[in-house]
Amino acid sequence: MISDKRRKNKFMLVGEIFFNVAGMGILFTVIWFIFYRYNLETMFLYKKGTAILIFIYCVLYFMFTNIYGGHKVGYFRISELIYSQFLSMIIVNVIIWLQICLIDRRVVPIKPIVLLTALDTAFIMFWAVWSTKRFRKRNVVRNLLVICDDRLPNGIVEKMNWYDHKFRIWKQISISSGIEKIYEEAEKSDGLVLAEIDANLKMQFIQYGFEKNMPVFVIPNVSEIVLKNADTLNMCDMPVLICGKGELSLSDEFVKRLFDIVISVCVLFLLWPVMFVTAVLIKVYDNGPVLYKQKRLTIHGKMFTVYKFRSMVVDAEGDGVARLAKQKDGRITPVGRIIRKIRIDELPQLFNVIKGDMSIVGPRPERPEIAAQYEKAFPEFAYRLKVKAGLTGYAQVVGRYNTDPYDKLMWDLMYIESYSFLLDIKLILMTIKILFIPESTQGIEGGSTTAKSDRSERKESV
Repeated sequence: MISDKRRKNKFMLVGEIFFNVAGMGILFTVIWFIFYRYNLETMFLYKKGTAILIFIYCVLYFMFTNIYGGHKVGYFRISELIYSQFLSMIIVNVIIWLQICLIDRRVVPIKPIVLLTALDTAFIMFWAVWSTKRFRKRNVVRNLLVICDDRLPNGIVEKMNWYDHKFRIWKQISISSGIEKIYEEAEKSDGLVLAEIDANLKMQFIQYGFEKNMPVFVIPNVSEIVLKNADTLNMCDMPVLICGKGELSLSDEFVKRLFDIVISVCVLFLLWPVMFVTAVLIKVYDNGPVLYKQKRLTIHGKMFTVYKFRSMVVDAEGDGVARLAKQKDGRITPVGRIIRKIRIDELPQLFNVIKGDMSIVGPRPERPEIAAQYEKAFPEFAYRLKVKAGLTGYAQVVGRYNTDPYDKLMWDLMYIESYSFLLDIKLILMTIKILFIPESTQGIEGGSTTAKSDRSERKESV
């Protein structure tokens, strides 16, 4: 009964997404017919051309909205749905305006596109509120049972309960309670969460969930991340999984390097005025150096000097202790706070990319001292160095500055194991979304020097 209701909910969500895309397409059609169609100076195939243009608009909007998660009703808050769709709409409206300019071979008036943007914004806000209310009214909340070792990893319950309209952690149970007791509690649940338990027990509970037709949420470890992206080989009628070495092929390296150079040169050409003004502001504020240079680690543990616009006071680590930025860190200058919020301080790293020390997409480069602390807690942290360090990556677009280092490791390994040129493009587009999200640059708690968590402390004690 519950599964039938969830299937019905999925169909309803598909209908709501269709309504969203169709509504945006209709608004564009109205603007096109009123302001553009009959005012073009060049010949245009009105019927077929109009249909193709509207189709392109809808496809682009659907594509960008999917990339930014604008249709993830129930997973994102209303504000994030609006922000994701608004960003998608801005990009698509600019693209379609440029397309109309190319069709008419001149710069056509942009005021109709501005009007379209205002109408789209109103429709997006209506749709986000309307679809979210419908979802919460019809949604079946799953009561989840967390099965864990004697000590639950830090933050898992809080993170799951953030989606309280979809999941509710109704109980946590340790494997020391015994299998029979766990199964007894599982019978009362709508799903299971498996957190850092023995591999054999994990497989046993996954099979139980499969038999009972209930979802099982697995908090993965390194080996499971690698297996997730393994290739399948048919060996004498026997399926065999081949785990990659975590390294890019020669062709992938060539394409990635060429892409890095092209993107870096283009961005530097477009944003050099912004970089120039930033450099002047930093120099005027305290007459200190404009650039901040620091040793970081990249592929195969190679050490290099990373360049950033200085956002902290001169000699911020005068005591010689390597530490990450804290929330409300007094070392950050007023200019630094602004450039850190929208990541302008990272722009000089494009020169690192051109030099070949970094890539546009990849694991963020860590300082040797901090990396050594993480590797002491979990040696797998060194696996991130199988590819070049990057300006952005999975851990940056889905996490925060203060995200648990072990969780960052998992996201970085997922990127390495599932690398593709299209994935790089997707992550670059997703990076645009987080530029104006304050939580993505949130510092660590005061009194800490790294983002080490309860999970890493637990590994150290083993």
